[in-house]
Amino acid sequence: MLRRRAGRWGAVLIAGTLFTGCGKASSTPVARVNGTTITQHDWMVAVGSTEILSGTPLSTDAKARKAQVMALVQQTAVEHWALARKVISPSKAMQEASNFLQHHVIPRLGNAQDLTRSLLQHQLTMGEFRQYLANQMILEAAFNRVTGGKGKLSPGAGSAFYHANPALFVTPTAKLAREILVNSRSQAFAIENQLKKGADFSALARRDSKDQASLKTGGSLGWVKLGVVSSLPTMVALAISRLDPGQYGIVATRLGYSIIEVQAVKPGTTVPYSIVRPEIEAQLVQSQKAQVFQHWASGLMQQAHVQLYQNG
Repeated sequence: MLRRRAGRWGAVLIAGTLFTGCGKASSTPVARVNGTTITQHDWMVAVGSTEILSGTPLSTDAKARKAQVMALVQQTAVEHWALARKVISPSKAMQEASNFLQHHVIPRLGNAQDLTRSLLQHQLTMGEFRQYLANQMILEAAFNRVTGGKGKLSPGAGSAFYHANPALFVTPTAKLAREILVNSRSQAFAIENQLKKGADFSALARRDSKDQASLKTGGSLGWVKLGVVSSLPTMVALAISRLDPGQYGIVATRLGYSIIEVQAVKPGTTVPYSIVRPEIEAQLVQSQKAQVFQHWASGLMQQAHVQLYQNG
């Protein structure tokens, strides 16, 4: 299927710029736009929040930081415009942020405890993160107001994109695998020897495996998609990708030693255009709207009163 490059929050980051780098929280100003001061602490909140949402650690070089500060300046100018014209109220933005947090962010991270851990790791409070999301809702409201009615596809544009990017529409290869998790290396090799002599994998898994998740299913991990992020330990996923059907492998993880067997392979297949057409056309329209919005935001910046400080 078409692999999206950004989630909902990514669509409203001006010019597609992500904030990076992070120093000690500070009230030291990095920029000022239309009378509003942007501090290093504001920048830190944007950094941490973006990393939580994207799941990716971000760059910290000086060139990137300069671009990121300018992106934050531009976002602030857009927020001023949206609030002055009552495109959305602060209370409505906060309400939408809370809904987005509950129905999108927390499920994506796992649960509320996982969010709490992420906030602690990035030295953010829940209030700061929620306000960051509210700011994104204001930006999204501005985006929708400016680009409403924009974005018209020419006939055949979707089909042309589909045929020009075939790799985007291939489902990943999957392997049917199972696992026995034990405490020691010697026990793992002993079980592997039993398997090679014809012992029943499911029976050994039910007897010896300490993996409660797969214990009742005889160690089955189901169909594991190659190259797709999963909850499996990295070394287990890597072993599965390298093994052929009927082969065994032993890998060490923080949980112990895993005896892995691959049972079958399901090759990737090309998804028909008729199935992905709505998604392709929606993304192409969104891309056109993003260009319209960026052009508009650039014009807004020309009218803004901006001051950048050396430490920004």
